[in-house]
Amino acid sequence: MVEMYVSDSLYLNAEVLDEKHWMIHLSNGAEIPVEKDPEHYGSRWGWKIGNQIFSDDKTALRYLERLVTEKLTGKRIVLHAKGEVPEICGVNGAACRAPGECNRALCSRCPVAEKFFADRDGVELVYAVD
Repeated sequence: MVEMYVSDSLYLNAEVLDEKHWMIHLSNGAEIPVEKDPEHYGSRWGWKIGNQIFSDDKTALRYLERLVTEKLTGKRIVLHAKGEVPEICGVNGAACRAPGECNRALCSRCPVAEKFFADRDGVELVYAVD
């Protein structure tokens, strides 16, 4: 396997697939695909890590570090207290405005959305603050 740094800005050893694609192999067998300069809906972006798109190196690196931690530990640590479901979304999210998507402004810090994404990504959701 040929290994090199993904780039000078991401500093993580990865298998080189081609000049713009790498695969990070974690010690537990999990893998993270990385792409430089991906096109998404007709626009060019800085990075694609997994299925997330980023415009700048700093944000991409923060996400990558968090993703590595989650894939190794199986836990997503949320750095705020568990919030309330927005009233407009009904009791316990029964009338959720974006079921299966959770991509509205109301979904920010919504415990229904946080659980949806944790379940989708196969990680345990841990609230660090009471």
